[in-house]
Amino acid sequence: MQAQTVSIIGLGRAGVSVALAVKAKLPVTVVGYDPNPETARAAQDKMKAVDAVEINLYKAAARADILVIMLPVAELEETFRAIGGVLQSHTLILDFSGLKGPGLKWARKELQQGHYVGATPVLAANWLADGRTETTAATADLFQNSLFCLMPAPDADPQAVETAVNFGLVLGARPYFIDPMEYDALVQGTEALPGFVAAAMFKALKQSTSWQDMLRFAGSSFNLATLPLAQPKDIAYMALNQKEASLRWLEALITELTTLRRLVYESEPQLLTAVFEELADERDKWLLKRQDNEWDERTMPPIERQSMMGHMLGGLAPEARKKGEKR
Repeated sequence: MQAQTVSIIGLGRAGVSVALAVKAKLPVTVVGYDPNPETARAAQDKMKAVDAVEINLYKAAARADILVIMLPVAELEETFRAIGGVLQSHTLILDFSGLKGPGLKWARKELQQGHYVGATPVLAANWLADGRTETTAATADLFQNSLFCLMPAPDADPQAVETAVNFGLVLGARPYFIDPMEYDALVQGTEALPGFVAAAMFKALKQSTSWQDMLRFAGSSFNLATLPLAQPKDIAYMALNQKEASLRWLEALITELTTLRRLVYESEPQLLTAVFEELADERDKWLLKRQDNEWDERTMPPIERQSMMGHMLGGLAPEARKKGEKR
């Protein structure tokens, strides 16, 4: 028996993009749920990304053979507590929230059945400069030719991990295995630090007497730079989840800002230009690597691979699991 229903909890741009990719490649029913009814309607009526919308979180979770969680990490524990008793024994829970250590802890505590795998689809290089987050900006290739970070627990069911790998391939992303705690430490720099910068910059400008005039002219640079503020709960949670790491990043940021301040104060145009040119060159190299998606790959754990389309999800069919077996 193959999976018949994929439920997606959270229908923002990323969630609807996942839905579009799944509908394009797999003969399954896609069910969507979002706390905002208007967002859910847009996913179904405007984007045609889901076959059905559930207004009840429990029903959306209970129907799922694969359950994709696209919620802020700050909402994850409550969500797991709410759905923990309604999941089917064979359901694969793919947690796409921002941190994996907390998700794994809450899954073990709250999910009575199913198979939990932490994962993160990485944004495709050609969408990095597109700061849109709304549902109607979704696209089936949002993660095409990128990475699908997989962070299963050491005791995760091998067939659940295989299914997760294949789900990433459906999104067009290459599997990349990493320890959950290591992932959280790394993402602290690429997610929490931009949040700190966005908050400081926005507040500094807002305190200016010319704030209202600046609003007239603010463009894409300001919008993209302050985009992390769209997820205030997640940034705050990340900051305190690894307090020591947050403090180290803030100290490093203050050091760099102090250096720039000194170069401006001392009117050092050549040095200042050289700093920006060097960093611009490093940024270009990073973008080129992201475009080519050529990195030092990590060895995949030993799992029994089957053909993707023919056997995807079949390994987690109810009859292939002992009744009541947990993740």
